Amino acid sequence: MRAIAPCLLVLLVLPRVEDPWPDAIGLGFLTTAAGTGALLALLAFATSDPRRRERAVLLGTVVGFGLGGAFYLVSLAAQLLSDL
Repeated sequence: MRAIAPCLLVLLVLPRVEDPWPDAIGLGFLTTAAGTGALLALLAFATSDPRRRERAVLLGTVVGFGLGGAFYLVSLAAQLLSDL
């Protein structure tokens, strides 16, 4: 029961998210995706030696940017095809 109390407190304190999807996707989304990839890599390799951690952060940045770019291209294609 003690483990549930902090979870309930977090749910009560966090703000409500109305619409998590952006209305428009642009350059800001790509940089956010790259930063998210870098942050996830940093968290995954936090206890590694510095050289390995830096390499993982670089790879996370590239992967995040790539995934963000792919999402952008899919969204652009869907928008263009829906206008036809």
